[in-house]
Amino acid sequence: MLTTEFNLNTLRALDIFEPLRDSELELLRPALTVRTCSIGDILMDEGTEGNELFILLVGQVKVVMDFQLPTEAVVNIIEPVETFGEIALLTGEPRSATVVATDTCRFLTLHREGLESVLLDNPNICLAMLKAAYRRIKAQGQRLKAAQRTTS
Repeated sequence: MLTTEFNLNTLRALDIFEPLRDSELELLRPALTVRTCSIGDILMDEGTEGNELFILLVGQVKVVMDFQLPTEAVVNIIEPVETFGEIALLTGEPRSATVVATDTCRFLTLHREGLESVLLDNPNICLAMLKAAYRRIKAQGQRLKAAQRTTS
């Protein structure tokens, strides 16, 4: 859980949480934890269950499809302050890519268990997250099309 000193403006800077009031952001605080990782650490594996979303605070990660296979492709680079992992969390679908730290990173995680109880009681939070997830899916599709054009 985040301490009360954590600045909610960090969350508000994310499109996924921007429309929420302070009282709604406070509801998310118990479900958020701070984590760190080192260069080369795998934060998410393609094809696995998505039980959390990540909010990158410091560092950089790459989003890779077919990680460590001959067809490996980097489809995105994520910088602070961006979210990732929310699509699998919200849809229940397996992770669509592997995410690898390319730098020492500090990030927040929002776990499914804590999030579900908040979403059931606060449809505004659910709606904001769904809209942001849709925008990310659309952008991901555009990046994949661009990557396919460059490899063809």
